[in-house]
Amino acid sequence: MSRVYIETYGCALNQADSETIAGLLQADGFCLTQSIHQAELIIINTCTVKKRTYLNFVKRLKELRRLRRPLIVAGCVPSVYAESPVLKDVSFIGVNEVNQIVEVAHRVLAGELVQRKGSEVDRTRLLLPIARANPVIEIVPIAQGCLGECTYCQTRLARGRLHSYPVEHILARIRQAIQHAEVKEIWLTSQDTGAYGLDIGSNIVELLREILSIEGEFRLRLGMTNPEHLLPILDEILSIFTDNRIYKFLHIPLQSGSDRVLKAMNRKYSVGEFLKIIHRVRARFSEFSIATDVIAGFPGETEADFLATLSVLREIRPAVVNRSRFSVRPMTPAARMPQLPSSVVSERSRRLSVLVEELSREENQRWVGWCGEVLIDLQKRPDSLISRNFAYKPIIIPLDTRQNTPVRLGQFVKVNVVKATTFHLIGKLAPPEKNLRSKDADSCKMESAS
Repeated sequence: MSRVYIETYGCALNQADSETIAGLLQADGFCLTQSIHQAELIIINTCTVKKRTYLNFVKRLKELRRLRRPLIVAGCVPSVYAESPVLKDVSFIGVNEVNQIVEVAHRVLAGELVQRKGSEVDRTRLLLPIARANPVIEIVPIAQGCLGECTYCQTRLARGRLHSYPVEHILARIRQAIQHAEVKEIWLTSQDTGAYGLDIGSNIVELLREILSIEGEFRLRLGMTNPEHLLPILDEILSIFTDNRIYKFLHIPLQSGSDRVLKAMNRKYSVGEFLKIIHRVRARFSEFSIATDVIAGFPGETEADFLATLSVLREIRPAVVNRSRFSVRPMTPAARMPQLPSSVVSERSRRLSVLVEELSREENQRWVGWCGEVLIDLQKRPDSLISRNFAYKPIIIPLDTRQNTPVRLGQFVKVNVVKATTFHLIGKLAPPEKNLRSKDADSCKMESAS
């Protein structure tokens, strides 16, 4: 059967789509390959959240065309740019056509041009087969689309309005996953996990309670949650976070520290409401990682607006900041707004990057000397493993490749953090006699480096 190569860009939801595409093709007899040069069919799953991301796709598409292999473009780009000359003679499927990939693949291999988008959301998609990219991590989409109408966002044009997947399908998927010995980490993903269930008479709190009622040893990561949906249920969410199986981690977008800019973005919360959430989280948990998103140079942003954003970041000291230089996305309201000079946007983006790196270095340094349990969930290089502690902090464990590796993916081990870099922590395995499961490993107190 034909060999297929899949290349993925974008968020965890895109990664989940690629795993479903791979699972469906594999179930039909296709052979998955990591070598593009051995592939008889190439699939590129795309993202269009930023201008640079889209331009990188256009460049990559030109490179792939030169290989003269059957090609399918999937994901957000064809969902938004189906009529673009860039895709004029390219086969594609949109985000709602993932379940049709087998038929489309056979037709493309037969020499046909197939272009599909605009199907109804497949509410049974969690029942489809998958092929995990990482055997330790189960990525579970809990919804498609969102309730937002942000003026800068193209993703909502690609994925549409909120369609929550049935609770029973989500629970069945997770139960099935944790039956596999390798799966130890569950990611709940969607455009806004906080909006889950609001279209079907449920909510994210009810879903989390159901998930955490499942017996088994796993870690749970909740994906991005917008402030307007988190604030009304915050007390219930914080109670759920007392379960040691859920990472003490929340991804809560700020976007701007100015209420005036937030209004222009059509964000549904104020800076004060955002800060209220952060302060209540930190009051409940002494160590809790916050990830956030910030856009520099939004149309109409003044220097005072930008300084307000930097001030909020200094106050909350997030563990992760996904920083973006504003770029015009066609077909969005922000594209019609008076734009700032590119030199101003670039200069603010540089200042934002400097602050983010400074905060990250300082926050990571605080963890030097910490010891506790981690889950090894990723290996990118043969000489190291990447693990996560209770606060979802990435801790790299160097390996001696000359010796047999004493640990493996999916294993819980105890480490000492011995060094901090700008974006990572470096850990050392605790001695074997001390590398035992601890009842309070997830609630380790911060310790000094001395």
